[in-house]
Amino acid sequence: MSDPQFALDLRKAAVSAWDQTSGHLQEALQKHLVVAFMGSASSGKDSGIKALFGIDFGDISPVPGSTRELRAAKLDADGQVMLLNAPGFGDVREDVDAVARQAVEMVDIFVYVVNAEGGATADERRDLLWIQKLGRPVLVCLNKIDLIRPSERQGFVTSTLGQLGVEPKDSVITAFAPHPKLSPEPIGVEYVIDWVGRRLEESGKTLLFAKYLRNKAAACEPIIQAAAKTASIAGAVPIPGADIAAVTAIQVKLIRDIATVHGQALDKDMVAFILAELLAGGMRGFVRWGVEGLKAAGWVPGGQFAEAAILALSATVAGATTYGVGKATVAWIQSGKKLDGDALRAAFDVAAFAWKDRSVPPAKTP
Repeated sequence: MSDPQFALDLRKAAVSAWDQTSGHLQEALQKHLVVAFMGSASSGKDSGIKALFGIDFGDISPVPGSTRELRAAKLDADGQVMLLNAPGFGDVREDVDAVARQAVEMVDIFVYVVNAEGGATADERRDLLWIQKLGRPVLVCLNKIDLIRPSERQGFVTSTLGQLGVEPKDSVITAFAPHPKLSPEPIGVEYVIDWVGRRLEESGKTLLFAKYLRNKAAACEPIIQAAAKTASIAGAVPIPGADIAAVTAIQVKLIRDIATVHGQALDKDMVAFILAELLAGGMRGFVRWGVEGLKAAGWVPGGQFAEAAILALSATVAGATTYGVGKATVAWIQSGKKLDGDALRAAFDVAAFAWKDRSVPPAKTP
């Protein structure tokens, strides 16, 4: 069962939101981003950069004038997005060349890679203290974790973070180039992407970061989650009989961001089509659950959300539908835009219900 009027309303809201989001997209793509990978020799910096960005730093020469063999790579022709690969910067003081110091001052975010086999060293602790004073986000990757016995990993992580003075929330365990018998793919890359993406939200640079990552699905995840959280507090829900404009604008921007990450061009009619297919093409699955749930909580279509129970549920519906839109869009683009309406809505439902299940507390039992 479909709702033709709701589909028409969605298309109008999406087309209206197109112009609103165009400025945001252009602004995001005009920013500059510098990500620095640091760590001791053999810690796995090069492997981390290759796993995340597909760039082999072994072929990149040191920056002229840098006595520390600082290496830099432009991810775009204009140098808007730069990767720095450097040994420890703890000695970047008055006795070290100005090139390296200036490069550090440009950094937006640091990824510090530690070799799990060797544990933390005094030099690594010194480096971390130095860059922490800069006030930039610093993620510590405890790399080559595949070489540590599973039974010993937790003890190693706790001990090493204590030696480095790093909180667990600012660390991840990784194996950027794991032994093939242990894992065919790098370990922990998605956690690095998520951490960095969330830390860049405030500066509006998450999209630039995501655009150049190898794993596009993982690159989109922080963007989708951020949009879902924003939608949950927008005060509206994209379902029949509700004011859909606020959430639709968020979802249009999300679809455009995902397309940008994948290097795809979508026009406003295609974006409107995607939303109409997902939210109005079949009044079943999550959309039906949302409508019935809100009505059961006391909501009257066309009325205001006044009761606390309705407000809480509407936040869940808005967040879940936005998360579903994002995940379904990723699936559609990665299928080569070949998913039909049923497959698209199935992907939407799986994601939307997953968001709902972690957002709505279970009912209390007597």
